[in-house]
Amino acid sequence: MKPLLKSNDAKLDRALAELAPYLRGLLENGVRRALWLHADQVHLEHVLGAAVGDEDSAAGQVIEHAFADPETLDMELLALSPGLMVVGAKAVLPFASDALTVLRRARSRALDQDREQLGAAGLAQACAEALPQAVQEALGKPDWSHEASDEAVEPESRLDPDGHLFQGLSVTAKRSLVRACRSAQDRKERSITSVGLLLAVLEEDPALRSASGWSPGKIRSAVGGQTPPASDPPDEPLMPSPALAALLTRLPSGADSLDFLAASLASSETEVAACLGRHRITPDLVERARGAFRDPPGSPPESVC
Repeated sequence: MKPLLKSNDAKLDRALAELAPYLRGLLENGVRRALWLHADQVHLEHVLGAAVGDEDSAAGQVIEHAFADPETLDMELLALSPGLMVVGAKAVLPFASDALTVLRRARSRALDQDREQLGAAGLAQACAEALPQAVQEALGKPDWSHEASDEAVEPESRLDPDGHLFQGLSVTAKRSLVRACRSAQDRKERSITSVGLLLAVLEEDPALRSASGWSPGKIRSAVGGQTPPASDPPDEPLMPSPALAALLTRLPSGADSLDFLAASLASSETEVAACLGRHRITPDLVERARGAFRDPPGSPPESVC
């Protein structure tokens, strides 16, 4: 199987070849985590999340030894990781591929129509169009009245053609993203789907719900009582960020997940170091753990977490 971590540098190639098999597998899982978050490159945070989230790895065992809360640490590392996601107070989740398609379509349409912002109605309409035809027919033709959810437009919130994906969203649309994230987390889903986003918009905007004739209950019934599960992103190679590539080339021959954790603590940016420090993961702890914890032989199971 072709490695997921791309390299066009001979020095990095040699460093990767000399890593212990388990750490090489964790790097591959870091790529899967980056793909899950729709990142353009693999960053330190992606691989670190994969390493400390693996309970069998030496790094994961150190986390347990420090009595850290793995779920809280994972959420904090996700929030620091490059990618397309919703970062809320109680949940951090990326968008499923279908939800990203919907967001891009809704934004593009709003720009084509010279709208000042992308509101809840425009977002709901794009989500509805992504539903299977049979589901749309069962629900009946909706009325996505833009007037039903008009909001004041502040100068800084006006749609800019050169802005990022989430620039120009109305307050209600932004709240809908946060609600969709929280609801997906409550349902133990791994990402925010377009159906979940549609439900959240209608729950967040009563006027739009009334005007459209669609309700969350009707939608749940039409789709079978639950939102369709999000599919895993396709495995495709990604390049490491310059910072991650530099760190990997500094690792000793035969490096394991503890070596990677130690190097991350030594060279990571302030936010990452502060995150680990809040969970009592320090360089001294890692050094004391050497010899007590080891990576298993072979490679870890494939995972995005």
